[in-house]
Amino acid sequence: MQSNRRQILSFVAILMMVVSAFAFTPSARAEGSLDTSLEGFYNVYSFASVNGTAEYDLTLTNNGDADFETVSITASFQDTSWETANVTFSTSEDSNNQTFSLPLAAGGLAQVHVSVFVSSDAKIDFAEVPLTLDINADGTESSITAIVCVTNWIAYQSNFPSPLELNTYNKGDNYTYNLTVKNIAVTMNPDHTTSPVDITDMIQLQYSSLSGWSVTSTDESWHPFYGGQLDGMLADQVKTWEVTVNLTGNVKAGEDILNFQASSTNPDDPFGMPYYQPYGLTIIPVSAVEWYGVGSSGGGMRNADISEGSSIQTWSVGVSNFGNTADTFDLTWNLDNIPAGWTISATPTTSGSIDWQGSTNFDVSLTVPADALSGSSASFSMTATSSSSSIETSSQTFEVMVDQHYGVSMEVDTESKNGVPGSTVEFSFNLTNTGNGEDTFDIAIEGPTMWSPMSSTTSLMVGAVSSGQFLVSVMVPSTMPADSNSGDITVTVTSSDGVTAVNSTISVVSSQVFSINIAYVAGSDGIVTISGDTSLQIKLNITNNGNGIDTLSLKLVNAPDWATLGADTLTVGPIPVPLVITLSPDNAAVSGRDYTFQVIATSLDGTEWTSPDLTAEIEAQKIDNTDVQEEVLDEEDDSPGFGILASLLAFTFVVYGRRKD
Repeated sequence: MQSNRRQILSFVAILMMVVSAFAFTPSARAEGSLDTSLEGFYNVYSFASVNGTAEYDLTLTNNGDADFETVSITASFQDTSWETANVTFSTSEDSNNQTFSLPLAAGGLAQVHVSVFVSSDAKIDFAEVPLTLDINADGTESSITAIVCVTNWIAYQSNFPSPLELNTYNKGDNYTYNLTVKNIAVTMNPDHTTSPVDITDMIQLQYSSLSGWSVTSTDESWHPFYGGQLDGMLADQVKTWEVTVNLTGNVKAGEDILNFQASSTNPDDPFGMPYYQPYGLTIIPVSAVEWYGVGSSGGGMRNADISEGSSIQTWSVGVSNFGNTADTFDLTWNLDNIPAGWTISATPTTSGSIDWQGSTNFDVSLTVPADALSGSSASFSMTATSSSSSIETSSQTFEVMVDQHYGVSMEVDTESKNGVPGSTVEFSFNLTNTGNGEDTFDIAIEGPTMWSPMSSTTSLMVGAVSSGQFLVSVMVPSTMPADSNSGDITVTVTSSDGVTAVNSTISVVSSQVFSINIAYVAGSDGIVTISGDTSLQIKLNITNNGNGIDTLSLKLVNAPDWATLGADTLTVGPIPVPLVITLSPDNAAVSGRDYTFQVIATSLDGTEWTSPDLTAEIEAQKIDNTDVQEEVLDEEDDSPGFGILASLLAFTFVVYGRRKD
């Protein structure tokens, strides 16, 4: 029984603890939460002239779950010349100056109208005067700032404050809007009421230029560059311009705004600063649809000079995005007209992504081989195509033309030749065009006129990397002594460019002409009669009809043993030289017989010259007198030495005289 009581007591104690736990758990505290917003004519801006009033709506919202017993509003200016007594707070139920208070229940909303009177006593150094509204909600403080714009006029869209409809533009599209300027200037009447007044402000309404957009109006007060212009306004006047916005150029796709900046100057204050209405108060929203376009650049003609070897021609190629949004362009190349041996590099297949108004650049090169002929060419093209619109393309053509370069070389079969007097010697020239195009070469000869050097042609046309031949003839003067040299004969070949030239020097040496005449001396017929055991001399005259001294080798042919020559060799010049043959018949000589023989003279060149027949008749009687009998035909000196020396001396004088000539 006692045990049961204990159990009951324990249960009661636990139950009391649970109950007490619930009883002493604190409940969540209810709190208020204040949000504020301010709306003037445009956001926190409102406008008023001197003696006018700027108006604002202050919205107070309690987003908490507890009431605010008191929400107080206090006005203050940074500029102490502006009196807070000119600020009025009002609701539909109450109004007050300087300060204002009201309760605000949880979840409640209150709108307080704020009016700011612009006193003529207020100092206005700047057109924009800040007004601070301090808000205290049951000890929780916050603040918000309003801007009082002191001006005689305001500019706005005609449907302000309702926002304009966002119009979407394609190229060439246009829409019409109304822009308004209103005279808000007032004067204070004696009864403290206000009345509108005229103003002399020179007002200008101009949009901030956005490339690709134009704003026009048919109103005569709208200038195409300066916009709307007013030289003063009447009291309470409202001026509206109907303007047309046109999309004329390339603008970025998407939404944008046309900002209209309104400003004025006071003509009565030449040193006064212009007043600018806060930027953005007059705006027109616009939107440009996406479109695509592509441009390319860098193509063109190149001339290649390969005079120093292969040439690399390079173009800087540009691909530009002419659309109004980012795009990628496919690049295709036509290389069908590039000859074998020509090589091209850097032909990308895509431009990669290019932003609006952006571009990309790269180099493309074509290598022209060193053996390319003049006038040969290569061409290729590139086409850029928008990946977003296949109809948007742009192409570039690239072409290379090989310039002609000039070159010439020349070879001659030999630099020097020999020719007999009166003959013509020819030199064969091989001319090679080392340039890369067909060329015509002028041929000029310079040399001694008496040798009459002459080319077979005055010009020669030769194809590229080809050869042509011509002859140069030189006539050896007929009176030219042996071994006479013509001196330098210069052959010059000049390319058609008038600059590229090559020359070669040749010469001709007169060859020796071998011509010997062997004849009877005057009055002789070459027949002598001689008795046995008697000696007799018979003479021949040897004449050198050549152009140089000749040394003859002499011999008898068909002659008997007892016939001998006075000399085995004989040097002969231009003067005839006698040759003596001695006849000394021996006992073997047959009495009554005729012996006929000849003299053969061999020139230095191996030519043999044969004398006329010589005949010795042997008498059939014995000759006792052994004295030598000589056939004396004239008064000539029989001394062969003196005759030879005289001939040589005379010939030398003749040769010297001819060479001097």
